[in-house]
Amino acid sequence: MREKVCIIGDGLTALMLSKALLDLNIEIDLIIKNNFKKKLLDDRTVGISDNNLLFLKDNQILDKKMKNFWKIKKIKIFNSKLELDKKLLLNFENKKKDPLFHMIKNNEIYLNLKKKLEKNSLLKILIKKDNYLLSKKFLNKNYKLIINCSSNNIIDKKFFFRKIYKDYKSTAYTLIAKHSKVSNNTAYQFFTKFGPMAFLPLSENSTSIVWSVNDKNYVNNEIFKSNIRKLFPYNFKRISFSSINKFKLNFLIPREYYFKNILTFGDGLHKIHPIAGQGFNMIIRDIKILQTIIKNKINLGLELENSILAEFNNRVKSYNFLFAKGVDLTEEFFSNNNDIFNLYSNKFFSEIDNNNSIKSLFIKFANKGLNI
Repeated sequence: MREKVCIIGDGLTALMLSKALLDLNIEIDLIIKNNFKKKLLDDRTVGISDNNLLFLKDNQILDKKMKNFWKIKKIKIFNSKLELDKKLLLNFENKKKDPLFHMIKNNEIYLNLKKKLEKNSLLKILIKKDNYLLSKKFLNKNYKLIINCSSNNIIDKKFFFRKIYKDYKSTAYTLIAKHSKVSNNTAYQFFTKFGPMAFLPLSENSTSIVWSVNDKNYVNNEIFKSNIRKLFPYNFKRISFSSINKFKLNFLIPREYYFKNILTFGDGLHKIHPIAGQGFNMIIRDIKILQTIIKNKINLGLELENSILAEFNNRVKSYNFLFAKGVDLTEEFFSNNNDIFNLYSNKFFSEIDNNNSIKSLFIKFANKGLNI
């Protein structure tokens, strides 16, 4: 008799984790709120490091032949706070000529995973409301492990309410710009007086844009689009925009990773500022480590039980905290908008930009994380 694991969540994290564990011949009950057959309408995008994409394809979590990923070969970071010409702070390019990361739309990954999961006989999809998760019917199920991939449901609120939390008092505005064809393989980040704006190529003629704006600054759709046109790396006469999505930004890490046989996961483990584009990559690294731990238990003929969660906690908790805190400190550093600070920080980054060893280390951490 196969052992059964319950995974809770509608998003990419729950789907990727389900696929990773199904490949270990584990039965999965996937509990979702929305109809799985419903078409996902989502213009959000994610950046995936080269190392993480290799893991997803090698482990057949995503199709090896999936070609929708757009390679980013360079990253240029500018300071544009001083009301002068944009000052280039850092210029990253991998000397090995491998891409620094890959960009793709969320719904492209979602559809690929959905197609794979629908064919798997070991997967059972249950559409349930939030309060079902604390019902006797659910708790009496003989699940070896329960993995909660939601950061805001009843399981999270009851068992993982003790958290390190910070409100950035900022809102992320996101959209996709359509433009003329160009050799579009360089990502740009501008630190403006309102907050960081990133231009993330998706194809020759489309670019994802994320602007994290401090809430004390009033920004409507027209102000947002006007600033995009001012900073856009290419001088296009015609640019069309998708609808603007926005979401509040905060920093969140739980003090406990697990309770009995329940593990918090995904956004429940770490919410970080999008300034470094590392949130989704942290989740993929967590999936990789959890899959490895479970696979080792199975190979040794051991049952799935709470020691897996304890081992996962010991393997990743300190690294996740350090990595997430590093991103938080980066945001805090660049949010300083003092003119004297901006002037001297330009000189500081000029020294870093000329040091290839330090830049190579940054590239390595962004690709593989701290637990390498």
